[in-house]
Amino acid sequence: MRPPASLGIIVLSCLPCGAAVIDVTPGANLIAIEQVIYQTGSGTVVQNTEAGGVTSTGDGVVSVQSVRITDGSPVDLTYFNTAGAKVVNVNPEFQNIAGVGVFDNGVRTTSTGGLAAYGDAFAGTTLDTDLRNYAYHDYLTPGAATPGTPDLDLLFLHALLPGEDHFLVAERWGNAAFSITALDENGNPYQEANVLRIGGTGGTATLGYEVYDWVTGYAADTDNSVQAQALSLFPVQLFFEGTSEPPAPVYGLRIDNDGEADPKIMGISSDTFSNNPVNPQVIPEPSALLTALAGAMALGLRRRR
Repeated sequence: MRPPASLGIIVLSCLPCGAAVIDVTPGANLIAIEQVIYQTGSGTVVQNTEAGGVTSTGDGVVSVQSVRITDGSPVDLTYFNTAGAKVVNVNPEFQNIAGVGVFDNGVRTTSTGGLAAYGDAFAGTTLDTDLRNYAYHDYLTPGAATPGTPDLDLLFLHALLPGEDHFLVAERWGNAAFSITALDENGNPYQEANVLRIGGTGGTATLGYEVYDWVTGYAADTDNSVQAQALSLFPVQLFFEGTSEPPAPVYGLRIDNDGEADPKIMGISSDTFSNNPVNPQVIPEPSALLTALAGAMALGLRRRR
């Protein structure tokens, strides 16, 4: 994470043709979080008020179980889009830039160790709700990638639906920004849709938690233990509001992290994602699918014995 004061301006040439850039910050385009429930190694934690900073450190799993919002009346979002994900089009510059990686409960996967492994690890951050499994950009050496060049495309097995589903984003220390572009089933940007800039232009260099909504209090022991994860939640519909682009399923996100944020992106809803459209680019290979089916059948046989 670099100091927000050095954030670059997003290069308009990398945006879809008719896109507007919409800042997603407290007081602007967020849905306010009222409660978060976590599952930790010590049990269930109900958080009715956000933390003031770090309240717990460690590298063990801290999973988000539900998020309560107010949408006319209280709504509990308890379903997560964790059935499958895939990363493609990783920026090849990352092969030679130290400081880009994924932190997963004390284990790091770096881009310099191989882009394929890094991409798989990044996809893994959206396959669970563990706040200690996230991507990071820290002290990039010899420097940042070319400004305006997307980092990667994150594709979901099940698309997210405008008017129904939401994104929940965690960012370490809640002070850095990144941009996301909605992708269609072919992996192409919706040309007239908004580009969302999560965290706006970033926060003050020496302060945390300014541009995200809810401070969790949970920090990783072996990765900046003084910086807790902060959350922001917004509707999928935001990509299409005020545009000529008809609302449509979002099959993936193009991520541009010029602000060097440390993000974790989770799909969340009050209803199951299992009935949402399936992304043809993320369907498991036939051999992997057959193996999974065989395993499920074997498990079923064991349970009947």
